[in-house]
Amino acid sequence: MKILAIGSRYWESYPDLMRYMAILIQDAVEAHPDDKTMTFVHSGSIGAENMVTEYVGKVHKLLKSNGYKIKEELIRDRSEGIEESLILSDIDFALVFGKSYRTNKCVAYLELYGIPYRFIA
Repeated sequence: MKILAIGSRYWESYPDLMRYMAILIQDAVEAHPDDKTMTFVHSGSIGAENMVTEYVGKVHKLLKSNGYKIKEELIRDRSEGIEESLILSDIDFALVFGKSYRTNKCVAYLELYGIPYRFIA
């Protein structure tokens, strides 16, 4: 399963990010028990996306001990249209953290392409 994590650069709530990531992982495990790989796609921007890297580092050993593989795929494209590039990287689901011009643009693309997402304000 490939999950896009995108967020406002002003997102500061690591506890909220951890809670939503844990819920997403649990839902993914229950919905797709045979899919043992979770890849989090993001651009490594400050704010929520930077926190994803920290979270993945913390849960890696736990998931590995349960037979799962958790990875990150960084797309460091800073050009105009990066949001669409991220969405077209074959993602299955998206987590959108915070409200900003960038996250609004991303939500519009997610809806255009029919990709399920969860918006966390």
